[in-house]
Amino acid sequence: MKKIKAFGICLYKTFNPDHVEILLCKSVNSNTKWGFLKGVQKNGETDIQTAIREFREESTININQYFLEQYFEQHNKSKDIGIWIVNSININSYNNYFTNNSLKKECLSSENSQVSFFDINNLPVIKKKQKYLIHQIVDHFKYERRYS
Repeated sequence: MKKIKAFGICLYKTFNPDHVEILLCKSVNSNTKWGFLKGVQKNGETDIQTAIREFREESTININQYFLEQYFEQHNKSKDIGIWIVNSININSYNNYFTNNSLKKECLSSENSQVSFFDINNLPVIKKKQKYLIHQIVDHFKYERRYS
């Protein structure tokens, strides 16, 4: 049986090396757990096409492939997940999408109840199938990015 693959984008904001925030979503089916804006790959799509399409569907924000930075992945028993990080400074008309660190209601998809930025040092409860992924991304911002 072919394993399901999902791809998405983690938008981030950097205020200084010690203050980075990442964008996470809480689905309408979850009361407490958060994850990345992502979705399942369709036949014929590349990994990058899936990530860009899914991010746009869940946020109304169109990301140019040129702005995709480092890639992270987590392999799970039933679904592998891949995420690219993108700096929020590359979002045209940023204020049209966000207010008070959250995606505006009119930009929310029917799949998510909330989409908000969180400080990487104070994250909410993360979905099990994305915990390793979140650790990789947080470590990237805390250690690798600072010293590269």
